[in-house]
Amino acid sequence: MATEAVVYIGGINPHDVRVDQQYYDADTVLEAIYDDPNTTLNVEDDTDVSRTLDLKQTINAELSSTFSLNVLDNASVRLVALDGSANNPTYNYGLVGNGKLEMTPEFVDAALGFVGQSPVVTINVDFSDAGASTLVYDPGNISNLRVPPTITGMSMGDQIQVPGAQNVNYDNDVLFFRTDQGIEVGRLHAPDLDPDWLKMDGDTMTYACYLKGTHIATPGGEVKIEDLAAGDQVCTASGGVATVKWLGHRTLYKHRTPAKNAIRAFPILFKQGAIADNVPHRDLLLSPWHHVYFDGALIPAMLLVNGRTVIQQFDMPVFEYFHVELESFDILLAEGLPAESYVDTGNRAMFQNADTVALHPDFGPPTGRPVIDGIKVVRAGPTVEAVRKRLLARAQALTQSVRITDPGLYVEVDGQQIHAESAGQPEGVLRFALPAGAVHADVWVRSRCAVVRETTIRANRDLRQVGVGLVRITIEDEIGRRDLDLLDTRLDGMHAPQDVRGAVMRWTNGDARIPAVLHGARGPTTLELHVLRTYSYWEKALRAA
Repeated sequence: MATEAVVYIGGINPHDVRVDQQYYDADTVLEAIYDDPNTTLNVEDDTDVSRTLDLKQTINAELSSTFSLNVLDNASVRLVALDGSANNPTYNYGLVGNGKLEMTPEFVDAALGFVGQSPVVTINVDFSDAGASTLVYDPGNISNLRVPPTITGMSMGDQIQVPGAQNVNYDNDVLFFRTDQGIEVGRLHAPDLDPDWLKMDGDTMTYACYLKGTHIATPGGEVKIEDLAAGDQVCTASGGVATVKWLGHRTLYKHRTPAKNAIRAFPILFKQGAIADNVPHRDLLLSPWHHVYFDGALIPAMLLVNGRTVIQQFDMPVFEYFHVELESFDILLAEGLPAESYVDTGNRAMFQNADTVALHPDFGPPTGRPVIDGIKVVRAGPTVEAVRKRLLARAQALTQSVRITDPGLYVEVDGQQIHAESAGQPEGVLRFALPAGAVHADVWVRSRCAVVRETTIRANRDLRQVGVGLVRITIEDEIGRRDLDLLDTRLDGMHAPQDVRGAVMRWTNGDARIPAVLHGARGPTTLELHVLRTYSYWEKALRAA
């Protein structure tokens, strides 16, 4: 194998090196030479080149120590070889955001295969950063491996792919990947995983797929939803018992979901205790239009999102929906949370097993949600606002967060923060004295920001991240006083204009930029921002001294 590029880490070079895979062709093998212990290579992909970087690790350090590789957001690295070794080395691999790391048989054999009295090797793979990362683990002939790699930090959406695997079992903190014939093709040490959240799709295991392992209350105790079948009995929120008629399921994939449909497709996570004490009593995922029951009102899950305890999971690459249909519509208990049973409103065909319905003559045409005294569907108005207000207050208490209206607005030029003049300004008008160097520099307008639907009492589906609403930007310098065009396409970090009682307003996203070519400052300059609206922003509460 010919190595076509080399990067040195340690020695006379930095101990923490960053490379961008966009600069290496698809047929290039990059050799990373670690010349010192406790050294790190970070691979990034700033332009999303959508290819994989082949990497050979070479260890020139003799001391027992740690050598690290971090695969950053959207980067993809294939480990094709490992040469050299230290005394009892530890190799750490970090997966950040949507990073992907592939361990080939050649690499695994070199790192973990029995070779005489070779040193004890420790391999750790850490998924702990937010996002949906992927590990492709191909050990080839597993019979000659020492201790398997250790996996930590897996969360919703993270994946492990083992070529040839069809099944996964979790026993004594170890993941065993096997074929349909029971032949083991991979093994990973993975402490603290919840086996209820493991889902195999082909040769890929996804952690925390939707509702896999969700517990439904039955007269005999809680049962995993996927284990229910027609004829089984379940408990209702009113204390009664109902009979299961049908269980529908459907698997969706992030890469097949159009962006315009994301808000209606991706699951909503209700964290433990989000609704009330111990309700739900485990983290629970519901589809966006699944209705949750509140004192006679059925409210869609998507209208309850607050970004703290009720969160939409847009990063999940694979998610599976289960829905339970009863002999007659009722309210089930999922992880202790009252939520509706499935209702055929003409959407049964969306389920992968919809054809099983045709086998049962008692399944008639769609009837819609029946009218039940004391239960109504509510999607706006005082009832929804009251529930949202209650959940927001609870989220504050559970997460030690507060909602504040101060945007913390300031401007920044060449890394220097500039705060507004404090006295003598009309309400909503903020003046900033820019430094002399502003003539050649972009001006950043920075503030707190919030996703619209997450902090407001009113329910909506607005996914914009907003900072402050500007209606006017004025420059005053040696040339004179002039307004910048708020609609100028060179303004970055600004949402589309909207009419507010006859005024044109644009929300910033919390990190807006006025390029130097647009503001054209000359000499002593004052920037004037006219703020029409601010928002409600989540902020970590300060602990009392």
